[in-house]
Amino acid sequence: MHHSKKPMIIILAAALLIAAAPMAAQIAGNWEGTGTGSCYPANGIIIYPWQTWQGEIPNAQNVFKGEWQGSDGNHGIFKSKILWISVTTAIATGSWYWYDPTGVAEPVYGGDFKMKFEYASDACTGTWTTIWPSSSNVGTMTGWKVN
Repeated sequence: MHHSKKPMIIILAAALLIAAAPMAAQIAGNWEGTGTGSCYPANGIIIYPWQTWQGEIPNAQNVFKGEWQGSDGNHGIFKSKILWISVTTAIATGSWYWYDPTGVAEPVYGGDFKMKFEYASDACTGTWTTIWPSSSNVGTMTGWKVN
């Protein structure tokens, strides 16, 4: 009789994993938000990375990528990989880039970022760093799921 409990525990554990999978899938979609901070990539130029941003997490839930804009007209892109730390929380770590209006058409590496996504609240928070001089050590981002 005590041998019959082991298969039941395995079945229960499998059922819980299957039930949890759709919760994790809920971060896929479009996200947007705002950010704080600035940096100085060149003499006389100040940019506001992440001041407003839009990003996407595809159904595969393996990347977070998108674009950012500053109110001064500067803009860029970001891309990252996603690491699941629980069925309700994911962390994206990656890099952000700036389109230098005086340089080549390819975006210039500006620094790294980390974003934490929470399934239960459809919200995210993050920080960004820069390779250039800055008025603060770390910029911040907050966001929400659009769909």
